[in-house]
Amino acid sequence: MKELNRKYVLHIPIHKFENNQVTRIKMDELIEELTNRLYDNNYTSFYMTNVTGHYKNRAFDEILITIFTSKEQNQILPDTIFKQWFKENNNTLKQESFAFEYNNSLYIMEADE
Repeated sequence: MKELNRKYVLHIPIHKFENNQVTRIKMDELIEELTNRLYDNNYTSFYMTNVTGHYKNRAFDEILITIFTSKEQNQILPDTIFKQWFKENNNTLKQESFAFEYNNSLYIMEADE
């Protein structure tokens, strides 16, 4: 039996708040880029879930990518891949912060960190 005891959940925004309006982002290519990076780093099995989030009295849709892994499985961790992808694409995403989960903790990072 194989145990995958590390759980990552990447919170992918699919809307941006700009000019006092919530606008949907064209995400197909960006999601493909992120999932390809995960595949390239041997994360070949993960789950994508559409959910509704709430932030600052605004409701918005987002995608959660859930990855189960173990310490030995990969060299570059999913949160590292996500942080790099997010920073490279925030000119399109236009987010003030982003979030990911690791095991039982939620990490919220400012977009410019």
